[in-house]
Amino acid sequence: MEEIRAQRLRLLWVAGVLAPAAMVLAGLFLSWVATRGLPDLGAPTWMDLLLGLVVAGLSMGLVTLLSRVSKEFERALKESGTRVGEDALKLAGYPVMLVVVVAAAVGEEVLFRGGLQALVGVVPAALLFGFSHGGWRREMWAYAAAASISGGLFGLAYKLTGVLWIPILAHALHNIASTVLLGKKVDISWEGFWPVVRLLPDEEEEEVEELPFDDAFDDAEVVMDEPVDEPVPDEADSPDDGSDERTPANRPPE
Repeated sequence: MEEIRAQRLRLLWVAGVLAPAAMVLAGLFLSWVATRGLPDLGAPTWMDLLLGLVVAGLSMGLVTLLSRVSKEFERALKESGTRVGEDALKLAGYPVMLVVVVAAAVGEEVLFRGGLQALVGVVPAALLFGFSHGGWRREMWAYAAAASISGGLFGLAYKLTGVLWIPILAHALHNIASTVLLGKKVDISWEGFWPVVRLLPDEEEEEVEELPFDDAFDDAEVVMDEPVDEPVPDEADSPDDGSDERTPANRPPE
């Protein structure tokens, strides 16, 4: 237990403090080199929060839509980004993981949108953002592609508004939602005007967890449920002593 706590503290210190701080400093430096100024990081407004929520929804919606259109992309995304996230979550636990993903969103947006985008533009910055999410590894291509799509939306939001807090909030909300939904499938149905959202376990996990004797057990239940034909004695074989064998409950009223 102590060893796990020490590992989580190290992860929190490195991934939740040092790395985001280094990315913020690098982003501010690149912004100064490109524009001789720094991005506006004043207090966000309610409108910034609302726009960040909209952009986060668009980001997750586009990635989800692409997963539904392309089964190959969905499979590759599960085997790369989802698996990486699940492994990190097992190591960190939810409290530390949520702090890390929020801090990473701040650092990455200051670096890629506040700094690199000012130097190279929206699309190259988005592609570099995707490449930084394991794009140099072939098995991570879907995760890198999803990050590039999200990075393009974050960069476009920053370019149109000039407010860096909007992509920061969108990125943080996207990361939080992705962390909460790790290993789950979202099922959305409509009941009247309001959508009903249910979180379902992944179908592949259900198949893996199914025990080999489940089918045999089900067959046994079917056999037990079938009616059994019992022999009925002939009336001629039964003694007729004139007594009424019906129970009082079955006796007709006199």
